[in-house]
Amino acid sequence: MARKVKYKENKYIEPCPKCGNNTEFTIHSEQCAEDCCEIWAVCKCGYDPTSYEEHGSGNRVEDVWGGTDDGNCQDAIRFAWNDTLREAKKKLSL
Repeated sequence: MARKVKYKENKYIEPCPKCGNNTEFTIHSEQCAEDCCEIWAVCKCGYDPTSYEEHGSGNRVEDVWGGTDDGNCQDAIRFAWNDTLREAKKKLSL
């Protein structure tokens, strides 16, 4: 399941390291176990900071129902997107 979201210009969402976008995303939800789904955000350019190929983190939000409702979209941006990019920046600055 996927949902496209567009936020207003802001200073709260980390910009995409590939294209600079911080307003347009696709929120993905995928079942990963019998009673658990992973939810994460992908930039409009296709960049996915939670992919194992990018950072090896797999830092995605877990949810039993796995919906892409407003709350899960916000969590995907806050935790899967922002936290993953901030962790990557810390690693690069060490």
